[in-house]
Amino acid sequence: MLKQILAVALFYWCYWPLNAQVTITGKLVNNQTGNPIEMAPVRLLSCHDSSLVKTTVTDSTGMFLLSGLPSNRYLLHFSPIGYQPLYHQVMPEQAGSTVWKQDQITMTADTSLLTGVVVSGRKPAFQMQPGKLVVNIAGNKLFNTAAHTLDILKRIPGLEVTGDGSLQMSGRITPAVFIDGKPVPMGAEELQNYLATLSPDMIASIEVINNPSSQYDAVYKGIINIRLKPDKALGWKGLLTANLQRNAYTLAEPNLLLTYKTRKMAYTARWGYTSGTTIRRYEALQHLANTNIMATNTRTLTGNNNINYQLGIDYNINPSHKVELLLRNYRLNRTTGSYNALYTTDSASNKVVSNTNSDNNATLKQRNYAVNLNYTAQLGQTLWQLQSSLLSITNRQLEDIQNKNILTSQLNDYWKTASKNDISVRTAQLDVSGDLAKGKWSIGTKLVFSNTQNDLRYDTLTTANIFKPDSSRTNRFDYDENITAAYIAYERKWNKLQLAMGLRAEQTHTTANSITDSQVTKRNYINWLPSLNITYTMERNRQLQFAFTRRITRPNFAQLNPFRFYFSPLNYWVGNPYLKSSVTTLFQFTYNIRSLTFSLQAGRENDPMTRYPEYDSVTNILQYLGRNLPYNNFAGIEMSIPWSVTPWWRMSHNLGGYYKKEQTPYHNVTYAIPIYNLTITGSQVFTLPGAFTLDLYYYYNTPGGDGLYTAGAISNIDLGLQRTWLKGTLNTRLNYYDLFNMYRVKRGFREKSIINNRLSHWFGMQRLSITVSYSFGKSTYKTKQAKRNEEENRAGW
Repeated sequence: MLKQILAVALFYWCYWPLNAQVTITGKLVNNQTGNPIEMAPVRLLSCHDSSLVKTTVTDSTGMFLLSGLPSNRYLLHFSPIGYQPLYHQVMPEQAGSTVWKQDQITMTADTSLLTGVVVSGRKPAFQMQPGKLVVNIAGNKLFNTAAHTLDILKRIPGLEVTGDGSLQMSGRITPAVFIDGKPVPMGAEELQNYLATLSPDMIASIEVINNPSSQYDAVYKGIINIRLKPDKALGWKGLLTANLQRNAYTLAEPNLLLTYKTRKMAYTARWGYTSGTTIRRYEALQHLANTNIMATNTRTLTGNNNINYQLGIDYNINPSHKVELLLRNYRLNRTTGSYNALYTTDSASNKVVSNTNSDNNATLKQRNYAVNLNYTAQLGQTLWQLQSSLLSITNRQLEDIQNKNILTSQLNDYWKTASKNDISVRTAQLDVSGDLAKGKWSIGTKLVFSNTQNDLRYDTLTTANIFKPDSSRTNRFDYDENITAAYIAYERKWNKLQLAMGLRAEQTHTTANSITDSQVTKRNYINWLPSLNITYTMERNRQLQFAFTRRITRPNFAQLNPFRFYFSPLNYWVGNPYLKSSVTTLFQFTYNIRSLTFSLQAGRENDPMTRYPEYDSVTNILQYLGRNLPYNNFAGIEMSIPWSVTPWWRMSHNLGGYYKKEQTPYHNVTYAIPIYNLTITGSQVFTLPGAFTLDLYYYYNTPGGDGLYTAGAISNIDLGLQRTWLKGTLNTRLNYYDLFNMYRVKRGFREKSIINNRLSHWFGMQRLSITVSYSFGKSTYKTKQAKRNEEENRAGW
């Protein structure tokens, strides 16, 4: 009888008429901690027949918004992972109301999922969402054997991790790295160290944004947003990870993560340490103007003793106000021994003309300090976000360089260098968003003030055995860059069509001061940068996206500094203070059906920056100079194909085909050579008896190059083995990288009549790696797998 009464009451509640359209908004919070629940699926159901009306997800503050709805009564369904599902009735307070708002909707954590057990179900490895590719890390066997974040990134469509650890997107750009939606103000060295010590056990998902909208800085031509695992329960927990790598030398990287959470506060502490030695080699063969042949062989050993600390504090003042503070310190202590041999013979390689050894012993100390302070406030229907950061980097390096004639046992040259490099960056950013005309608007502004000071001193040994300053190579160079930016954006959804558009303006003022040369170069310019993203969801699990963006690339300090940086006694590069910023216009189409993703992109970069070689036939000096080219046309096709062959065998392949044609004026000839290359990355993952996971990874990049250089093929094969123990608290990984020692970067100059040389870089990638991770604490929530929601199952994801 009670069920019948409730059914009748629900029937009359659902069919009670309303006359006005409504906007539904609210905030989802944890009933114990009061913390917002982000990225939670929100489904709006018709009360008449329970059909799906609209979907969305909560933002980083737990807020959700559903606007432009017909007059009706609804049910809200919430199903975030780790919580008990919740239905919530929606009814305006009075007839004619246009806004229904709930300040707090509390959800109860599912205790059966928070006691260290593995969450059942499985999320797909790759998911397409408007404007980005989402790669789910937690619980995906494709990433089980990954020793660190760089191992994951090289398996993602369109991304490549080069031999020196740097990142490339679509074969041409360096993406920016975000953590939980916020940029990471780190130097290149610190960022690589951070990613190399960030364990996959800490990561929930990675978002790849190929076409950043106008809300992002103009220099971000691509973004990798790493979302760390949230802890949904009170108490403390920890994760201890140790990685040991071995080839001819040993490198150790232990790190520790501790978190403590109360109802109002969340504390995070992270410590990482890198100790050991890495090796790389450089080889070159050059035919000199006098027909002699000079061979260069360089072996570089780098000793590391680096440590980093990080402390984060999040304070939820109330459900609508939140403050975040992050303190970070990175201390690099490095010794580098570079041993270079220049061996010159006659054209027949029979007679030794010269044999010179160059030894460069350097010590580098780098100190990085960073502070990030963020404030978020929900004031009525408007969201306010304030972000500020302060970054300070100091570098102190000493070099001792000796060039010896092996044939005569005489010292040719001997010089010492002392460099001081100080960098400071201050930023402040304000973003405001709200509802307008059944959509969402946002505006924002950002200020960036950066200063770089460089003091490089050369002291050369004279014939009197006295070191004296070398004014021809001593260098003082200061660089100031101030950026003022503002943007406006709007997004809206019409049934199956979703539109996002925006416009960004950035004014840049720079001052490059070559104090040694008494040369000051000032620039002041403004860039207008529109963006457009259209997503159309078709039937049968298909989605089509179109994106248009315009971005810029500014020259950095090293590219502008007009002084010599030596690779060897006869090889160095020189910066150019007159370099201009380049502007890139990009169009991209993306189509996905179920788990298959296909992407096509094309564009042009005007005034791209490059380095070109100049050879002195008298001194045999080869120098590299910086300049802007007229343009660079490019295009690319990318495809991602994940496939579950059997329950114990999964595979994933990423295919990329790329084209570029850059106009390169050189020695009174303009080269415009079309360059094509194909990349293939694949992973075969096998679930073995005894709960072991075996991963076979392979990579191949066909020959390519640029306007002046050809490039050889690049390939490598990796093996990985993984298993968890002690009910999932202990995770072990064994990796063997570059199994057949094949990874080398080879280049050769196209016009042999001008410069006849070829070169090769070997990065010491072949190594054995052992990684052990142990999670502990009172709150040991582990998201090994994630339940599919109804929309994902219906889409075939």
